[in-house]
Amino acid sequence: MRNFFYISFFMFLFVSGYCQKIPIVGYFGIPEQNISVDNYRVMKDAGFSISLMNFSNLNNALNALDAAQKVGIKLILFFPQLHSEPQISIPKIKNHPALYGYFIGDEPFPSDFNNFVKYLDIIKTYDDTHKFYINLNPMYASKERFDGIGYEDYISQAINKLPFSFVSFDHYPLVDNKIRKEFYENLEIINRQSKKYHKSFWAFACSTIHFDYLKPELAGIKLQQFGNLLYGAQGLQYFTYWTMTSDPNWIKDNYSYSIVDDKGQPTPTYNIVKTVNEQVQRLAWVFSGARSDAVYHTGKNIPQGTQKLISIPEQFSLFSTKGKNALISCMSNNGKKFVIVQNKSLDEDMVLEYQLKKNIKKVNNTSGKLIELHNATKYKDLILPGDILIFAYNN
Repeated sequence: MRNFFYISFFMFLFVSGYCQKIPIVGYFGIPEQNISVDNYRVMKDAGFSISLMNFSNLNNALNALDAAQKVGIKLILFFPQLHSEPQISIPKIKNHPALYGYFIGDEPFPSDFNNFVKYLDIIKTYDDTHKFYINLNPMYASKERFDGIGYEDYISQAINKLPFSFVSFDHYPLVDNKIRKEFYENLEIINRQSKKYHKSFWAFACSTIHFDYLKPELAGIKLQQFGNLLYGAQGLQYFTYWTMTSDPNWIKDNYSYSIVDDKGQPTPTYNIVKTVNEQVQRLAWVFSGARSDAVYHTGKNIPQGTQKLISIPEQFSLFSTKGKNALISCMSNNGKKFVIVQNKSLDEDMVLEYQLKKNIKKVNNTSGKLIELHNATKYKDLILPGDILIFAYNN
């Protein structure tokens, strides 16, 4: 039985595409005045596969596509001629290997939807094969941004009306190093609506100082990105990749410690993000294509709009976080099942005590490799702040 389990798991990895990757986006990627193969290589080395950036003209967009292609980066882009001369500009870029898709808009009001649809229809006249990117508002945005409707209705209407390729939304949950109360409810709504309309969703981590968002730290980046994945995100994004100083407002609001500085040199955030991205890709065989079937929370403060873990997963005879705040996700992927535990603390380790009832493996969350467990043994595993522990078993 043990050999069969390993063989079936290795077959699963092969069939489902072990080398499959999670798309990782640098929002405000490399600016047009800094386009170079070297700058895209630095981006690639940090684990990014997509740069999202607007350009002032078609020629600069083409230069960026050429440079990005040389290192294997793809672009989501916009430039004014997409609006003014789509019949000329789109045929010049649509066959470029580095084109991932078109940036349509960011944080739209519901009243913007019809104009976005018209713009999308024009682009689709000349290119209906690439992705269409629209990023939606977070739950904590001002009520005016929703034109008088509730947040879930806003998301539902956006999915119904806008023919984007996947649902993207931004929510930056760490304010003054505390988790926003709306973070997990926002993920619940996005997950629920995405499932309802059979769309995948992409989510963000904040990777730059601005307003009340503090210097990015390893636990905080992990808490954001693994929280996104445990709710079913199929693409991860960072705001921002480049430290933007071209606009006085960016300087006034103290944007700093982005992943690279305003000259493209890595900041201390670079190695943090690189570490998380590498870990994510080693675990991509778990998350890429996965469905989040149920998500629960433990601890004293259960976030609004979420479910408290009432009974332990049926595969375990003992399963305890000792009252600590944790996120428990039950996921499925291509016939396999996963129980994943995330430590929701930003500064304290968590110990998970558990004992198995069924034949379950643990996934090394650094290497992605399977580790054998024994049903008779009581385990105590340490989970670092923001980090995860993954259990895998046959359906």
